[in-house]
Amino acid sequence: MSGTLTQAPKHSMSHRAAAAAPTSSDHLIHIPRAPRWTTPNILRTAAAAVGAAALIAAVVTAGAASDARSRITAVAGTDAPSVRATEDFLFQLQDMDAQLLNALLANGDATVHVPQANSESLYERDRRAADGDLEAATTALAGDKDALDQLHSVADVFGQYQAQAVRTLADDEGQTEAGKAPGIVVADYLAAHEILFGGDDKGGLMRTALGLEQSSAAAIDDSASSAQDSLSSVRLGFILFGVLLLGGVVALQLFLSARFQRMVSPALAAAAVAALVFMIGGASAAAGAAKDFHSAKSDAFDSVLALGRAKALSSGANADESRWLLVHDQPGQQARFEASFLAASQGVAGEPATDLAGYESLIHAEAAAVDEQGLFAETLDRASGFGREFRNITYPSEGVLAVNAFDDYDRYLQDDARLRTLPLATPQDLKAAVDFDTNADTPGTSDQAFTAYAKDLDAVIDLNQAQFDKLMPAARDRIGSCTWLPYPLAVLVIGLTALGVRTRLNEFR
Repeated sequence: MSGTLTQAPKHSMSHRAAAAAPTSSDHLIHIPRAPRWTTPNILRTAAAAVGAAALIAAVVTAGAASDARSRITAVAGTDAPSVRATEDFLFQLQDMDAQLLNALLANGDATVHVPQANSESLYERDRRAADGDLEAATTALAGDKDALDQLHSVADVFGQYQAQAVRTLADDEGQTEAGKAPGIVVADYLAAHEILFGGDDKGGLMRTALGLEQSSAAAIDDSASSAQDSLSSVRLGFILFGVLLLGGVVALQLFLSARFQRMVSPALAAAAVAALVFMIGGASAAAGAAKDFHSAKSDAFDSVLALGRAKALSSGANADESRWLLVHDQPGQQARFEASFLAASQGVAGEPATDLAGYESLIHAEAAAVDEQGLFAETLDRASGFGREFRNITYPSEGVLAVNAFDDYDRYLQDDARLRTLPLATPQDLKAAVDFDTNADTPGTSDQAFTAYAKDLDAVIDLNQAQFDKLMPAARDRIGSCTWLPYPLAVLVIGLTALGVRTRLNEFR
């Protein structure tokens, strides 16, 4: 063979080794990561923030509404009944004593128009009603130790008064001449009167019961103020959280419009509407509840309270009239009970008078001048029953009813003035005076005028009580809707927001 045998070329291994050997700078190589605030991440975070805000809004507003409803329920179901029970107890106590006096004035005389047995029957009716008021007050005040202790004290002294009244009637048995109760009977009655009013006519059972009634009235004022504050907080909460939710949804919608060049997401638009419903509906419900509650307490119940006190004072004044007649042969005692009549009457309708004749003259002039169109022009003391009512006329026909009651009050006072001028020298005079004072059936008598006045006064009280009974449940029901409605609205906002975001997120897959 010819030619040259050649070897296969030898390849250097140093190049491969050099190629395979890692360089000292490999650990510094940068591996790129996805940006944290990408559009999908922003959408997810924004949707989560809106959802969290919606849940917090629902929990906070529903909880505040529940608290407000509880406060309204306490005013309507606890505070108001306790005030009404203690106030009615004052009236029943005054009327009990008036019936006791009527029985003593009849004095066993079978020829008077209202026999002693009739007055004793009415006394027993009032006694049972007073017992019922104490039981109702005990139920309403359950849990209030101080008030219950005070109530138990009232019940104890009330028992003492009843025992003295029974003793007085027992000592009066066997008498037959109207208006001529024996001295021992009059002394017995004055002892009962001292239990009621104290030795200075400013203490006793009436003072203790009045203190309890005033404490109850102060309690309902405090509770009503707390309820109003709670309702205001609910309204503010709906507005603030509504603005927050609406702002969040609108901001999200603007972001989507800028990034995706699309005008409106239907789901987010619906979420914005749900946020608006949350804000406007909740705030409106709270405002409506506050309006109903304010009218129930300030317009209705305040009138019930003022006129209820006037009713009790009027019954006491009517009893003073009978006390004046019972002690017709004791000028000092007569002056005492005439002064008591004036003091009670000033609480019913206050006038700047220092004696009874002047007071009755001023009331007569006031009654002639006032009508339902000019109640704000009257000059009655604002702290008196009619003074407060004339400045708190709210409901249809209330002004007419209030003026009717005031006119009847004036007629009663004119009859009282007539009673004090009647002759009392003979048995016939006394019997005529007793009939004039106690006969409610014959027109032209003092008691008939008082009965007509009391009936018209009750009409004004009943009108306001009916409004209270209607408006309190309305306020409770209005705010009651806010204890559950925020939750479905929050779920709706969350669901619609998630739907609107999900539609955009799908475009990245």
